[in-house]
Amino acid sequence: MKVNAAEEDFELMELFGQTVLFTNMRVDRSTVPEGLYAYDVRHDDDCTGEICEIKPSVMVNHWGTIICKEPIEMDEFWHSKFVDKDDYSYLGDSVKLDEYINTDCYEEESAEMEM
Repeated sequence: MKVNAAEEDFELMELFGQTVLFTNMRVDRSTVPEGLYAYDVRHDDDCTGEICEIKPSVMVNHWGTIICKEPIEMDEFWHSKFVDKDDYSYLGDSVKLDEYINTDCYEEESAEMEM
């Protein structure tokens, strides 16, 4: 089953220095607004729950979907991006897609850190 991006509650995550949206569901790509980028996330074969790879589409070991404002550079041969534990962190907040689109998450995080 695929979900509508506009109706999903996403968890905020930092990935490769970029604030992204994460859901453990498969997102219907036709519901992702133009100008945003959607990728599937794959977990390792040991089922530890650690993200190990990001691809345009994942069939096996699907862990979730991310949506981001900037594209993630993929390996030209594998058409994927391998991920280490230090490359990401869950931020503990959840948002809707429209909130993410209309908010600069980087500015909000910086302002909170200065307080």
